[in-house]
Amino acid sequence: MIVIAAIFLLPLLVAWFMYSGTIEYKPSATKNRGDLVQPPVPLDWEETIVLASNGDIPPAAGEVFNEHWVVLYPVPDHCDEECVREATDLRQIHRASGRQQSRILIALLIKESATPEIEALLRKIYPIFHLISDPSGSVATALARATSGKMAFYLIDPLGNIMMAYPSGSDPNDLKQDLKRLLTWSKLDEQS
Repeated sequence: MIVIAAIFLLPLLVAWFMYSGTIEYKPSATKNRGDLVQPPVPLDWEETIVLASNGDIPPAAGEVFNEHWVVLYPVPDHCDEECVREATDLRQIHRASGRQQSRILIALLIKESATPEIEALLRKIYPIFHLISDPSGSVATALARATSGKMAFYLIDPLGNIMMAYPSGSDPNDLKQDLKRLLTWSKLDEQS
């Protein structure tokens, strides 16, 4: 009887000691595949301009991106083959998210010097990309504060915090896996 009681009580005692802090256990590795931004950097969408594709008055960026998970891709000055490949990867990640697609928005940050051909090329790759411009530089400043190196993609939570970054040349499946895990467990964007 003592052995049976020990089998049932020992896990409860270990759990209690870990919860109370008596036993301190922290896993050595995390499951996230991107670079975690510590602490998360808040991003203000208010001065960002959403570029409308059909000449309509674009909605305010805050109205578009608030309460959504956003994957932000800063488009290089000249959209070469690598840029097209990364934009295509984002399209595939969004399509692969299945029924969770409505919770994810893909934003492509275009420099003001970008040509209309670049805009047309990106819209041709995936018409539901949200092309944005940052005339005040507030988004670029926040991205620079979030990471020190050149990153290809940034993951922004529904509260507007830059929380993860993915280096150039990283496997797009890393972003897809992190998004899948976050969307499974997060209810931030479903509170309203």
